[in-house]
Amino acid sequence: MACALSLPIETERLSLRDFCSRDLEALHSYARLDEVTQYLMWGPNDLQASEAQLSTFIDAAADMPRTIYELALTSKPGGRVIGALCLYLDEPTDGMPQGAELGFVLHPASWGKGLATEAAVALLTRGMSELELNHIWATCDTRNLASVGVLEKIGMIRQETIRSARDTADGLVDEHRYLYSAPRSA
Repeated sequence: MACALSLPIETERLSLRDFCSRDLEALHSYARLDEVTQYLMWGPNDLQASEAQLSTFIDAAADMPRTIYELALTSKPGGRVIGALCLYLDEPTDGMPQGAELGFVLHPASWGKGLATEAAVALLTRGMSELELNHIWATCDTRNLASVGVLEKIGMIRQETIRSARDTADGLVDEHRYLYSAPRSA
């Protein structure tokens, strides 16, 4: 795979970069919260789980070819970590990934300000162009209306709703599946 995502990714208010060891406190500040992880497939984390998660992110950034982009979402100015966005590349076909899964998580102090949307648009755009992807997909718990809003604002189309798709602390719950496809050439 010859393509790679060039980092950092900058927007007006945000920057996306690889995680580093000094990000543990910031990552744990949101990963430990019930209100952040209630719709996710992980968490809430204790400190040891956040340390392991950060180590996994750092290790994935060193893999070549790179198939996982777990990126620290930082605010400008100052570079304070306020969340994370990820792209998990699908298995390659003919040496190149055709698609990737998008995910995001944000500290509650940053909710409701359009930051997840701003960052997701930047990652979606750069992912499609620099990684030469045909599509990016995402899933979310149907109860997570904030994530539904972000996915729809960035142009993803709901493809289906799968009943009892996620095994959570609340039991099996439904999941929406979204898709963004590359515009077709005329």
